[in-house]
Amino acid sequence: MRPTGRSSRRARMADGAVDDAGALGARPPWWRRHRMDDIQRAAVVGFLYERARIGSPHTRSFIILSLLSSAIAAMGLLLDSAPAVIGAMLLGAFITPLLAMAGALIQGWVQRLVDAALMVALGIAMSMTAATLVGVVFAGQIDRAVLPPLLLSLTRPGLLDLGIALAAGVAAGYATMRTEAAGALSGVAVSVTVEPPIAAMGLFLASGRGEEFRQAALALATNFGALVLGATVSMAWWGFADRDTRGTARQARVGLIAWVVLVGAVAVPLAVYSRNVIRNTAFEQEVTSVVGTWDPSVRVVSLDASTTGERATVRIDVTGPRRPEPAWRLAELLSERRGERVEVLLTFTLAQEDRAVSSG
Repeated sequence: MRPTGRSSRRARMADGAVDDAGALGARPPWWRRHRMDDIQRAAVVGFLYERARIGSPHTRSFIILSLLSSAIAAMGLLLDSAPAVIGAMLLGAFITPLLAMAGALIQGWVQRLVDAALMVALGIAMSMTAATLVGVVFAGQIDRAVLPPLLLSLTRPGLLDLGIALAAGVAAGYATMRTEAAGALSGVAVSVTVEPPIAAMGLFLASGRGEEFRQAALALATNFGALVLGATVSMAWWGFADRDTRGTARQARVGLIAWVVLVGAVAVPLAVYSRNVIRNTAFEQEVTSVVGTWDPSVRVVSLDASTTGERATVRIDVTGPRRPEPAWRLAELLSERRGERVEVLLTFTLAQEDRAVSSG
C-alpha cells in the first residue's frame, strides 16, 4: 500500500529524529547559540563575584595592581612609549569587576552589581592617585605646550573609540564564557582596560589642565560604558542567563535599559566631537599646505586650527632663518580658499646658527 503524503512526512520526521538522536554527541556548529550547564555557570559566577567585591582576599592584589599599572601607564604616556602603556594595560585588574557588572545586569543581581561597581570605583580612585603623583613628580613634562601624541590621543575620544570598546567587551565576555578562548584573555585585557584614560586624568589633574581632564574623563566613560554593554550582550548570548538564579525580571530589564541609555548619552557628545575633530583635522592639513605657499622659508612647530564653517581660528608656531611674511597674508590666503573669516595667531622663533672653528 502506498503511503499517503501525511504519513510520508511523518516518516521523514521520524528519520530526522533518529538522525538527530544519533548525533547528540556531535559538536554543534559554531554559529549555534551556546547554553551553559549549571556547573559551568557556577564556575564563572564563583570566579567573578569572589574577586569583584571589596573585602575579598583578592582586594589587596587589585589595589596593588591598580596603583602599579596606572603609574606605569602615566610614565609611558609622558614618554610616548606604546610598549610601556601596553604593559600597564596587561597589569590592569579592571577586567574582572567589569565582567561582574555585566553578569549582574543580565541576572538582575542588584547587590552584586553594587559590589562590583564599588570595586571599580576603588580601582579608579587608586589609579588616579598613582597617576596624579606621577604627574606631580614629572610636572615639567606636562607643562609644555605640545603634549605627547599618546597622551594627546586620549583627549580626543570619538565614535571609533566607542566601537573598539564595544567590540572588546564582546570579546571579553566570549573569552570568559568559552573555555577554549581562555588564552585570549591577555589580549582582551589589552583592549578592555580603562587604565590609559585614568592615567591621563591623573596627569591632567596634576598639571591643572581642566579641558584635557574633561576630555579624558569622557574617554573613560566611553570605554567603561561600552565595555560593560558589549560584555553584557556577549555573556547573555553565550548562555550566562539563568532563570533559576535570576533576580526579578523587572530588575534585569531596568538595569539593562538604564545602561543602554547611559551608553547612548555618551555616544551623542562623541558623535558631535568626532565630527568636529574630523573637520578640524582636515582644516589643519589645509593650513599646513597653505603655509608652504605663504612663506616657504618657515617650518611649522605646532598648529591648532578649528573651524565652525563660518569662522576659523588658527594658532600657529613657526620657526625660520628670517622674519616670516605678515600674518594677515596667511589669513587672507586661507580666507580666499575657504570662503570664511579666518583669524591667525602667529608665534615666530628665529632659528640662528653660529659656526666657529678653533684657531689651534
